[in-house]
Amino acid sequence: MDTTLYLMTSSFGSIFAEVAHVYASAPGRINLIGEHTDYNEGFVLPMAIEQRTYVVARPMYGDLVRIKSEGFKKIEEFCIRRPLTKNDSWVDYVMGVADQFIRSGRSLEGFWALYLGEVPIGLGLSSSAALEVATALMLSKMFGHSLKPEETALLTRTAEAEFVGVRCGVMDQMTSLLAKEGHALFIDCRDLSYEQIPLNLKDALFVAVNTNVKRELGCAAYNDRRTECEEAAAALKKTNPKATTLRDAGLSDLDKIKGTVSETILKRARHVVTENERVLKAKDLLKKGALPDFGALMYDSHVSLKEDYEVSCKELDAVVEAARATAGVYGARLTGGGFGGCAVALLERSALPAFTEAVTAAFAAKEWTAPEVFEVRASAGAKVERLNIKFPEKEEPPPEEKPKKEK
Repeated sequence: MDTTLYLMTSSFGSIFAEVAHVYASAPGRINLIGEHTDYNEGFVLPMAIEQRTYVVARPMYGDLVRIKSEGFKKIEEFCIRRPLTKNDSWVDYVMGVADQFIRSGRSLEGFWALYLGEVPIGLGLSSSAALEVATALMLSKMFGHSLKPEETALLTRTAEAEFVGVRCGVMDQMTSLLAKEGHALFIDCRDLSYEQIPLNLKDALFVAVNTNVKRELGCAAYNDRRTECEEAAAALKKTNPKATTLRDAGLSDLDKIKGTVSETILKRARHVVTENERVLKAKDLLKKGALPDFGALMYDSHVSLKEDYEVSCKELDAVVEAARATAGVYGARLTGGGFGGCAVALLERSALPAFTEAVTAAFAAKEWTAPEVFEVRASAGAKVERLNIKFPEKEEPPPEEKPKKEK
C-alpha cells in the first residue's frame, strides 16, 4: 500500500468510522501550447503533471452524500436525489459531476468521500479537472458504470460548463484521463482523437512559474472570450456555410469578415487561427526534439495571447521577458486560461538557476510577491481501483489464569 493511500484510508476511518471501498486519483496538467483553442474545436498540446487529486470513498446506500477535503475542516453534505444547486465552493465540482451522472441516466446512491488535493488552486494547472475526473472515476467504479475515457471527459467538461458555469473546452479533462508518463498529449478537440508525443528533452526541462496572481476562471472575462469567438464563427459561416467554428478558418478567411465584425472580434479570431497553426507545427518539432524552434513558437503564442486575446497580465509578461533575456531558455508563455496563474518555460537544465534569479529579480524590482519556479514532469493519467483492505483482527488478550488454591 502506498503512503498516500494508507494515510487517506486511515483518515477516512477516523472521520467516517467506515472502511473506504474505492481509491481514485487524477493529475493536473500544464499546457505547452494551444491556449483557448479547445472550445473552438481546435488543437492543443498539454501534458499531465505529477501533482494529483486523490479520493477514497464508499457507497452509503440512501441519498445522503458526505464529503470532506483534507484542506477544509467542515464535512459537506447534500442529497443525491434532490435538485442540486451550486454553492460557490469546491463542492460544486463534485455535485456537478454527480448531477451529470444522474442526468445521463446513470443511477447513483449516497456515498461518503475524502479528498486530498495536491494541484495548486487558481494557478492555471487545472485543479478543477483533476477533481472532476477523480470524482467521475470513483463514482463509475462504485456504482458499476462503464464509461470510455472520451465519455468521461465530455461528462466532466459538461459538469464544469453547465453546473459550475465555466464554459471550458475538453482539453483539461482529456489530459487528466489519457496522459502518459514521459509524453505530451496532442488532442484534436473536434473529434477527440489524440496522439501521445514522446518528450525528447535530453538535458532540457519544462518549468512552471507561479506568479502568485490568483485567477478566477468563472469570471466574466473568460466566458466573454468564448462568446467573442462564437460571434466571429457566426460571421465566418455567412461567407463559408461549411465553417462551424474558428477551427475551420485560415487567415485569408478572416479578411472576408473584416468590416462585418469589430476589431476586437477580429483579434480574438486571429489568435485562435494562428494558435492552431502553431500547435500543429509544435507537435512535429517536439517529435524531432527541435527544442529551440519549439521554444520560438511558445514566445509567439504568448505575444498572441497578450496582444490579440488579451488574457495576459504584467506579471506573466515579466516572466516571459526574463526568459528572453536568459541564455539557455528556449521559450516561455502563459499557460492555462490567463489573467494570472502560471507561465511555462522550456530551458536547459543548466540555465535553471540563472532563469530563477532573473525572474525573482524582475518581481523584486516591482515589489511583487516573489514567484515560485518549479520543474514540471510529464506524468501518467488518472487511475482508479477497488480496495480490498483487510485490517488485522484485534487480538484478544490471553485469559487470566485463576490463582491456584493452596492446599
